[in-house]
Amino acid sequence: MDWPRHLTALDRDYPSRLQGFSWAPPSLTTRGGPLEADSAVAVIGSRAAVADAVERTQALCRVLAARGVVIVSGGAIGIDAAAHRAVLGVSGRTWVIAATGPDRCFPDCHARLFDEIADGPGAVLWPFHVGRRQRPAFHRRNRVLVALSDAVIVMQAGKRSGALHAAGCARKLGKPVWVAEPSTWTESFAGSRQLLLAERAHPLHSVETLLTSLDGPRHATCDPVDTSSGVGASRQSAMGTRSSAGMDGSTEDHIFHSNNNILDVLSNVPLHLDRISTLARSSAQATAAALLTLALENVVVEGPPGFFRRRDSR
Repeated sequence: MDWPRHLTALDRDYPSRLQGFSWAPPSLTTRGGPLEADSAVAVIGSRAAVADAVERTQALCRVLAARGVVIVSGGAIGIDAAAHRAVLGVSGRTWVIAATGPDRCFPDCHARLFDEIADGPGAVLWPFHVGRRQRPAFHRRNRVLVALSDAVIVMQAGKRSGALHAAGCARKLGKPVWVAEPSTWTESFAGSRQLLLAERAHPLHSVETLLTSLDGPRHATCDPVDTSSGVGASRQSAMGTRSSAGMDGSTEDHIFHSNNNILDVLSNVPLHLDRISTLARSSAQATAAALLTLALENVVVEGPPGFFRRRDSR
């Protein structure tokens, strides 16, 4: 078992993404692997998550983790837990940013989940001292969570969701905010609607668009940066090289036809990802990306894990 380590801002292992911020915790406690990554994305949302949001959170995080992206979340019930557990399922990296001191697990029922994350390639970070439990800690925690991420994805946010505060932190730090649109707008997604209509968040329709955006400039400093566009050079991910080409017409056409090819082989009978890949004559990586995009568009559903079918076929 990896024991907790106490770090100060002067230690070499102190997260580089937090350095340079006047509000960054002068000391913190961490357990698990390093808090450094080429790409890290915050996946957040409601504790009272609906089934549809949980399913899409799991599908999204599995694909991102398999592509070498670290998934950052707050360890709460609902969307946070779905994100962490999905990453564990594919042996990826996930970071829990706790809202308490290291003497307490919140919520109590996630003690085992935190242990599993810290014992794997992921990590748990407590930015507060022993005994810290006051409610304002959640707002301070959100700032740390966002600073450690290259982008923030809101999977479900109600009218008073804490995810709205995290999205506000992201805008102040110059980090892009993405919002997954639900199949049906209800009060459970009132905050998501607010972000899309009034806060200039990006609707999340395609995993490839998201991954492309992550190739742009990262590691925002104290001054906000323009994150509305910008694509960098290609880089090596955990599953091989992926292109960072912009979403021009040819790229959009390629993704459109790829998604249609995948959809053509699906019916009301769930098929495993490998079988879909074979039938569509597509690589496993491209198939997974296409399935996630179709799931985000509410065209395809996953269940059981690794098997997919058309949403409107039952």
